[in-house]
Amino acid sequence: MVIDEKFNAIVDAVCYWLGYQFKIGREQLIHEASLRYPIADTITAKGIAINRIVLEKRHPIFKSKKIDLVIFDKDIQELAEIEKDDTNLKKVYEFKLAKSETGKEYDTEHQRVFNDVVRPTYYHLWNNKDCYFLMCGKYDEFKTFFVGQKNAIQQENRKNIVPLRQKTNPFEGWQPEGLYKNWFGFKIGEEKEIEFETTTENNCWGLESFQKSYKPREENKNMFSNAIKIKTKCVAITPHGLENVRTHAAGIWKIEAVKN
Repeated sequence: MVIDEKFNAIVDAVCYWLGYQFKIGREQLIHEASLRYPIADTITAKGIAINRIVLEKRHPIFKSKKIDLVIFDKDIQELAEIEKDDTNLKKVYEFKLAKSETGKEYDTEHQRVFNDVVRPTYYHLWNNKDCYFLMCGKYDEFKTFFVGQKNAIQQENRKNIVPLRQKTNPFEGWQPEGLYKNWFGFKIGEEKEIEFETTTENNCWGLESFQKSYKPREENKNMFSNAIKIKTKCVAITPHGLENVRTHAAGIWKIEAVKN
């Protein structure tokens, strides 16, 4: 299996940056929006020109929404022109921070994770863009509330630990048992498919709630149906079993719509 080192570099960079902020006592200032800076720095270090990257771009298909980070296939000369035209847009990234609320079923944060996965799915469905979702956070919170594994150690005991690069097998290890075990694979290359419908037992959560909050810019062209099928593929992830040496963990998944 061919592993894209760019994705591994993004995962490492996010974890190192979060670990540094945690170590120097700036944890309370960490926000999802701040993740775009170490990620953009890493992408440019891997050969993507800075003029091809746009942060917090106006969403081309949903009203009053933005995308965390996008990469164009050529330099962008005028910001105004890309606000309306995504013809040359190549890759889309959405970011999320794992926390205790992430693991609460049908909670607000559970819906926000859902939205951050479904939003790029529709972008792939309607505009055929390459879309990626990144989840990161403290190692024990990523493990406990996102992966869904138990017996995470307390982060307070590891304030002086700096993330270390270790040679471990990235193809095995995580044992998902949480809310997202059917949404994401936790081994590199692992794919999952899951379908969501508007008619569910909990009609205040999920696809129905998403469609009430997200309005397409071109409603005659992009119309919602009562179901959407999503395929996710793990392209990079922090190895398991590093609680004693890593303060943070992250993973990246490619998001696609399964078209009928």
